[in-house]
Amino acid sequence: MFISLISILLSACADTCSDEVISQAVNLEKKTAAIHVVKNCGATTGFAHQIYIVVPGTDYDDAKPIFVADKVDNLAVNWSGERAFEISYDSARIFNFTNFWQSSEVDDFQYVIKVSLREGT
Repeated sequence: MFISLISILLSACADTCSDEVISQAVNLEKKTAAIHVVKNCGATTGFAHQIYIVVPGTDYDDAKPIFVADKVDNLAVNWSGERAFEISYDSARIFNFTNFWQSSEVDDFQYVIKVSLREGT
């Protein structure tokens, strides 16, 4: 009985969210990759769109997103240059946005990606 109660309590605390990778794209210099993920945490929450920039071959779970939003319409991401990345959308409720990315793993913070937002019509 006690073990059953413990297993029920532990399962109630389990993470019920799932991630779907929508797109991945490596930049022209092949030093960074952008990953667009949609997080789904169940029927009572919205879908959270998250954009990560990472070193190719590393897991986005270890990174902080540069963009987090929900209620997103027509989100598109693309490399607009070697060190320029653009996030465009028609409408979104944005919770987090960072306009640059750098890492100790890529040229000791000297390699900087400029990130821009563009709201559509």
